[in-house]
Amino acid sequence: MRSLKTLKLVLISMLTIVMIAGCSSASKQEWAYIHEPGVTILSLSDNGKAEYKGVKYTYTLENDYLTLTDKNGNELGMRFVPDDDRMLLYETAVYQYTGEGQANGLIGFWQEVDGNLSFEFTDKGTFREDYYSPGYYVVDEEKGMIQLIYNDMYPDTFIYYHLDGNTLTVEYPWPVVPTEK
Repeated sequence: MRSLKTLKLVLISMLTIVMIAGCSSASKQEWAYIHEPGVTILSLSDNGKAEYKGVKYTYTLENDYLTLTDKNGNELGMRFVPDDDRMLLYETAVYQYTGEGQANGLIGFWQEVDGNLSFEFTDKGTFREDYYSPGYYVVDEEKGMIQLIYNDMYPDTFIYYHLDGNTLTVEYPWPVVPTEK
């Protein structure tokens, strides 16, 4: 009789563990660039785990700011802001001044440190992005923002920037949508 009670307790315990494990599976939000809606670039699970461009992280999301922390404790922070039926993920890029002479604020040519992207800002209020996309720009130094007004190519874009000598750090908004399955 005692072994029957013990068997029942073991079975009930195992069933409870299985139910808890099944109920605790984390739900996940998957995000893709709007121009590649079937390719996930960011996934956020409600258990605090994330994956961004193939790298695993833990994350926090507070006040529209996403902080990803890798296994070594290194942090990557990005604005993650609602925008109608999508989100804007502000990815950071670092540029070096490669124009002639010394940098004069934003004026001049800026080349991305680890890539092929570029910005060229003139003293006439015009810009060219990536050697091709032209337009006008307006700087809001107090907010640390630049409004890029493209010539018929793209909608106006607001980027955050920080200037430190010959280094320009830009937070550029990329529209992301839920990944299409």
